[in-house]
Amino acid sequence: MNKKESLTLLNSFCYSFLVAFSSLEILFLLPLCIALFFEKEHLKQIFKKLILVNFFIVVLVIFVSFQNIDEALTLFLRTNLILLFNISLFHKSKGYDIVRGFDALGFPAKVVSVFYFSLTLINFLTKDFIETKNTLKARGFKRDTSLFTYQTYGNIFGMIFIKALKKSEDMKYSMVSRGFEDRIYFLTSSTIGNMQKILFVSLVLVLGKVLYELFY
Repeated sequence: MNKKESLTLLNSFCYSFLVAFSSLEILFLLPLCIALFFEKEHLKQIFKKLILVNFFIVVLVIFVSFQNIDEALTLFLRTNLILLFNISLFHKSKGYDIVRGFDALGFPAKVVSVFYFSLTLINFLTKDFIETKNTLKARGFKRDTSLFTYQTYGNIFGMIFIKALKKSEDMKYSMVSRGFEDRIYFLTSSTIGNMQKILFVSLVLVLGKVLYELFY
């Protein structure tokens, strides 16, 4: 069983649920500060990703602020707490550890397989797009508003779309020929880091306080 990945996902789900559906409290900063402390060497990278995502959030907050400023501020705080915590957990992830976590948590085999093959296809297309981009640079391609530029981009996206279809078909036939029956078997890892353990304990404490205030 992939205990590390499953515990990381549990921490992510628990924190996101608490921040999203309960009253904001200063105690929510405790798990976040713990996560940032363990990833202190990568703070620059983490906050760069947070700022990039915030361009979309700010637009949404601006629209909400026309209706209710307090709700807009609450939305901004909640989303940034959740995003910063999850980016801290997964900023080094390539996605496959998350898929292993889903499998360890007992998600249906078909769901895990869909996530795995989707991720594989996305990685293939991303790699192909980067190679195409580098090829254009090597050939001296310059972006402008000419018809040639639009035709070039159209051809690139068309080729990527065709390659996506071909790759998906190749993956299908490859797995069928190997006797694939809906389930992917992953290598197991039982090592749980201190970060996951301490985060889990802190989240249990936060959850306990929220439940106490809710029922007493």
